[in-house]
Amino acid sequence: MGATDTMEIVFEKLNSGDRQGAVDLMDERVEMRVHVRDGSRTLRGVQQVGSWFLRGDTGLKMVPGEVREMGAQYEADLLVLRPDVPSQHIDATFRVEAGFITSINLSPR
Repeated sequence: MGATDTMEIVFEKLNSGDRQGAVDLMDERVEMRVHVRDGSRTLRGVQQVGSWFLRGDTGLKMVPGEVREMGAQYEADLLVLRPDVPSQHIDATFRVEAGFITSINLSPR
């Protein structure tokens, strides 16, 4: 399964409320870097990264806009929707190996 196939399944699960199903498509050693203002935070391992998705606001949705697939790397302009919060566009890069997400990089536009 390629990066686009995997990511389509992840977004389908995440956006339908099956967050655990989305997390199940992450490699045990997944790393995620989240950029906020002038800093960033790196989460390591499926427990830390997965909990970021699992504890997010109820109704969290991530809708991919412009998508660029470059082999094992999937880049997208994501529209992030959360109830009672203004929508946000973020640049996202996902690395997928053997059908599992191995790294995620999220940064504001």
